[in-house]
Amino acid sequence: ASAFLLAPNRSHVHRSLSNINHLHNDDSFCTATSCCHLSSARSCCCRRRRNAKLSKGTTTELSAVQFAAVGATVANFYKTSPFTAGFITASTRAAIADSIAQRLDVCNDEFDMKRCCAMVLYSGVILGLCCELMFNHIFPVIFAGETNPLVLAVKMALFDVIINAPLIWLPPAYIVQALAYRFPKREAIQRYITDVKQNGLLKKYWSLWLPASLTNFLFVPAHFRVAAVGFFWMIVLSAVANKNNGELEVEICPIDCPQEPEPKMDYPRAME
Repeated sequence: ASAFLLAPNRSHVHRSLSNINHLHNDDSFCTATSCCHLSSARSCCCRRRRNAKLSKGTTTELSAVQFAAVGATVANFYKTSPFTAGFITASTRAAIADSIAQRLDVCNDEFDMKRCCAMVLYSGVILGLCCELMFNHIFPVIFAGETNPLVLAVKMALFDVIINAPLIWLPPAYIVQALAYRFPKREAIQRYITDVKQNGLLKKYWSLWLPASLTNFLFVPAHFRVAAVGFFWMIVLSAVANKNNGELEVEICPIDCPQEPEPKMDYPRAME
């Protein structure tokens, strides 16, 4: 009889525990103050869930703060040490770009370290130091009277691609190759002229860099302009300037890779 009388109580307790479990699975209930009136085990469960949510939110906020701190540090480095930052950025970009260009070159069987070092030296000095000097020190003096940002960007972009490119930016790439492979400077200049006349070097440069320079001067902050100099252009320049690097020390495959001759057959009529 006592077991019969206690059965309804057990059913009631079971339903109560089910309701409590349902409430604890509800996130809104876990944040309510009524959670404190439940059993200690259930309250602990709620506290762990709330703490996990707070920890996740805190981690996200810390990640955002750390990312912002790193960005501020990089920007400050480019502002306070522009020439050092420009040299490091341009040299690293050239090393990666030339490595990709050599990998894409079907005529190259082995990685040419001398070619890569030459491109790194050229990019670090010319596209790093000289671009910083030109963009942020000489251009502000030449175009000091211009106040319209759009007109100023157009003038700087046209000056850069029409005057700087054929006279300052491109010829040193060939001269550095002459120094690396020890062939005459006159031959390096002749190769540059040949690439301009026959291989469309300036046309390729203008098609890429006229819109890119305009965007760079119009939207990119002054201390990041050197870093924005194109990565893909370095791949193109490396491929064009290194088509034939002389025959004194390193023999580079010519522009058109000759096909291997077909093997001789002892009995050619057998194929007829």
